[in-house]
Parts: sequence; C-alpha cells; structure tokens
Amino acid sequence: MPKQIIETLAQVEAPGPHGFCAGIVLWGDGDAFDLVVEAAPILRRQFKGKRRAYVRAVCLKKGWRVHVVHQLKRTHPRAL
Repeated sequence: MPKQIIETLAQVEAPGPHGFCAGIVLWGDGDAFDLVVEAAPILRRQFKGKRRAYVRAVCLKKGWRVHVVHQLKRTHPRAL
C-alpha cells in the first residue's frame, strides 16, 4: 500500500493596518512534525521547509492567527 499523508491547508492572518492573510500547505501525519511544502510569497522565506511547531511558535509570538481551512488524506506524491 502506498504511503498516506495528511495535506493541510492553513490560513495565516496578521491583524492591524498593515496586516495580511496568506496560505500555507503542510504535509505529514497531522502532528507537530508536519512540514510546510508551499507558502504564499509573504510567508515563503520564513516558513517553507519548517515544521508545524515552528510555524505555531512564530505566529503566537507575532500575534498572528492560524486557521486550518482544509485537511485531506492522500497518497504521498513520491509513492506514485
């Protein structure tokens, strides 16, 4: 059986007059070790390749909100 992963689409919201709303995509088992595989340009440099726990810690420190928009269980692309 091919390896299954959980793909998570999350929205990062930064409040305030210069705030933004941007998306990130994580792959993994749905735990703190999930990796950011895609990120909006404003977040890409800071988060791409980082773990979920790191993203949560940075967002908490900066006062940003993170919302899970969608989760999907799928076959890992490298297993195809």
